[in-house]
Amino acid sequence: MIPGAPPEGEHPSATLPFRRPADYYSSPVGEARPLFPRWVPYGCGTASIILLLLVFALGAAFSSGALGELLELMFASMQGEIDKMFTPDVNAAQKAAFDAEMKKMRDSIRTNRLTLDRMQPLLRSMREVASDERVTPAEAEQLTREIHEINNAPARTK
Repeated sequence: MIPGAPPEGEHPSATLPFRRPADYYSSPVGEARPLFPRWVPYGCGTASIILLLLVFALGAAFSSGALGELLELMFASMQGEIDKMFTPDVNAAQKAAFDAEMKKMRDSIRTNRLTLDRMQPLLRSMREVASDERVTPAEAEQLTREIHEINNAPARTK
């Protein structure tokens, strides 16, 4: 008898403290222990379906304007951030004009008279202007002009 060899007639892997992959894959399906508990595919699948439905519902709510107060809050915070980024050469009149147009636009958002798709160009411009964390007088004028155009566009009809 070879030292460390399994007894006569016993499978060689019977003495190992772990199951070899070859034994796992060569055993009948009924003997193989599942990798995950039975509830995992159902629990994770259900969670992913709920998450997808939630994402679609929030997207529909945003596009229909049902979450106007939340959008208004987002634009209020953006306005505060841009106000902090004004360079010293932006005069008080430019700041006041920007703030007035933003306030008028936020009121329209809160009352669902503006849709998110009409504000997309403004969001893009705000991102570009704020990318260097400074807003020059020319950029302040550009943003004010874009917001003014949004505010004076025909009102949304239901």
